[in-house]
Amino acid sequence: MVIMQSEEDWDDGEDWDDDYDDSESSSFLDMELATKMKIAGAVGIALLIILSSTIFTNFGFYSGAGSISVLIDVNEGKDANDNTFTFNILATSPAFGSLAKDGKYTITNVPNSVDYSGGSISAFSGSFDLTDDGRGSVSIAYSDLFKMNGKYSVEVELGSQKATDSVILNKFSESAVADLVQFDGSKPLDRDDGVITNMHFSSEVIDNPDSNLNSPVIIIPSVTGTITIYFSEELFEEGEDEDYWDSDNDREPEVVETMQFSYFGDQMSVIYESGATEEGPNFNPFIFETSEFYGDSGDYAIVIEFTNDLGSDVTEKQGQSNWKWFHICNTNSDGTCSD
Repeated sequence: MVIMQSEEDWDDGEDWDDDYDDSESSSFLDMELATKMKIAGAVGIALLIILSSTIFTNFGFYSGAGSISVLIDVNEGKDANDNTFTFNILATSPAFGSLAKDGKYTITNVPNSVDYSGGSISAFSGSFDLTDDGRGSVSIAYSDLFKMNGKYSVEVELGSQKATDSVILNKFSESAVADLVQFDGSKPLDRDDGVITNMHFSSEVIDNPDSNLNSPVIIIPSVTGTITIYFSEELFEEGEDEDYWDSDNDREPEVVETMQFSYFGDQMSVIYESGATEEGPNFNPFIFETSEFYGDSGDYAIVIEFTNDLGSDVTEKQGQSNWKWFHICNTNSDGTCSD
């Protein structure tokens, strides 16, 4: 059976076709060129801003930091001529933001001492500025920063970012030793050669955090004090052991010289009672001039008293020659005393 459609039926279909409108799908294509260019320009500007914020540290929608790091030289505090504590900062800009140029830092110290059992103490704080490429450096005089031997931690903060680094600093001396280079107890020292020593300043005997050894750490401190030389009229005793040279026994000490000294930056300056001075760029060996104190053949001793110029501890510290007593005389060619 064949069903025939009337013209009215087809007319309904034509009405349906008339209702369809594809203007929405073709609206952008039908836009005028100027309008299209405006939209493209706006999109381009937005992309340029986003791209610029990722390339240039001083361009973006807000100020802050994407990342920040702080670095202390591992040799900090070990250079004899370094008078300042220095650390470097490096930061990057945040996504879609500009790099903040000013931040702040705090420095804390955890003392490494047998007499200290507390936590960290505040050492210093301040602010820093960065260059356009996100770099900065801070230097602080040790006289303003140093508290006690121990671990010093630096925390820097820029925007919402933080970073830390730390280093062990030993600048405070607890003892001193004048190591007699030419005296071992077997032969006396010749008065014409002077008393040749290697001067060493050390921290207290603690667990060394650098080596885990229970031993003093030889350090480069900043100290001032006095060196006293004692004399006892004695004949040179051959074949005597350490106990003889390291104890007073029946000696009767008398002071023959008191000199003022300062030790800073691996250089030592000494002023004798006569007013004569001795100093130089090379600290060790340090030679005590016998012409300033020698009178007669006999046993001599060096006693050191000093205070640290860095830190808050102003108590007097003690030191001496590695052999408490040693003998000086005019020697013969075979090393024996001639007087």
